[in-house]
Amino acid sequence: MIPMTRRALLAGATAVAGNAALVPSTLDFTELIPKRIPRSAIFRDPEANLWDPAMVKTPDGEFHLLYSSWSKSLGFDAWATHAEIKRATANRPEGPYRFRDKALPVRGDQFWDGHSVYNTCLLGDGGKYYLYYTGNRGASNWRSDFAPTMADEAWWGHRNNQRIGVAVANHPQGPWKRSPAPLLDTGPDTGNGITAVPNVIAGEGGGFLLYYKTLAAGPGRFGGGVVHYVARAKSPMGPFTRYSNKPLVDKRAILGTTEKFNFHIDDHVEWFQQDRYYGIVKDHDAPFMTPHGRSLLLMESPDGLNWGLSKHVLVKDFNVTWEDGATQQFERLEMPKLYLEDGKPKILLLAARAAGQPQAPSFLLIIRLKDQH
Repeated sequence: MIPMTRRALLAGATAVAGNAALVPSTLDFTELIPKRIPRSAIFRDPEANLWDPAMVKTPDGEFHLLYSSWSKSLGFDAWATHAEIKRATANRPEGPYRFRDKALPVRGDQFWDGHSVYNTCLLGDGGKYYLYYTGNRGASNWRSDFAPTMADEAWWGHRNNQRIGVAVANHPQGPWKRSPAPLLDTGPDTGNGITAVPNVIAGEGGGFLLYYKTLAAGPGRFGGGVVHYVARAKSPMGPFTRYSNKPLVDKRAILGTTEKFNFHIDDHVEWFQQDRYYGIVKDHDAPFMTPHGRSLLLMESPDGLNWGLSKHVLVKDFNVTWEDGATQQFERLEMPKLYLEDGKPKILLLAARAAGQPQAPSFLLIIRLKDQH
């Protein structure tokens, strides 16, 4: 997501831009997304579910798309049990992309991330590439040709072992060297149950910011609900320290309710543009934060640490109008990632699962955005 030529670090600094109040943002992300999307924006594999897209450009002008993939025959729930991270390339950011290789394959239950890897995030810095991801392992009787579903306790064994890791390479084609232990584990200073869905960016004042998902304290599989935090580090390899025990979004405070939410927000991507940080987040747990219902929303922050809903809050609903005028509804349209040029979003990447087509494999959307003036 971040080009290899990055902003200069302030020596030893981990703070980001100041806490001054911001004037309301004029960014309306809906105006950047074409009203009709070409079907060439689809990247699919008819034999596999695709998810978790992330993109980076190398100095030779080649674009590298990394994404998670698992066999269609195993069912959609197998993202938690059988996903691998693959790589495709193109000579334009919008593609067309061609599959090249596996970046991170399955590697066995002797490793903390040996059974499934997904939630890709790419960062280029200092001549190195960093691939942040979620990994897990389940029971020792794991089989490559069988996947439990969410209805099975074995599936939750995988889900509950989710941890954030990092792999490092000199080039997106690898070889990737994985961290021997999770980059961010669970605990009183990080979160409960799981750590997952990392997004790492360079802080404007130096250092690095890691946005991630975990569970608030509480009983049951979702605890006190899925929440998101930001952690800071001097190095892209960490160690990362959580900024605050206050989550990025508390829907109860926004809606003025004591109702329990399984998800305050879910999938997300953050970036810095002009004078502030922005984030695209998914709101899919009713009641919703806005009248737009299940959708992707825009947030903003003066410092990357303290967040609120943006003035033009809607980014995308879960419908797509194709270039031929046909409209399609999606059960899931999420895992947003961005490719930036000159500090502005150029490509929006999404994972898509069509509504009413439970047997159809999920695919990726690689949407070229309109230029900002």
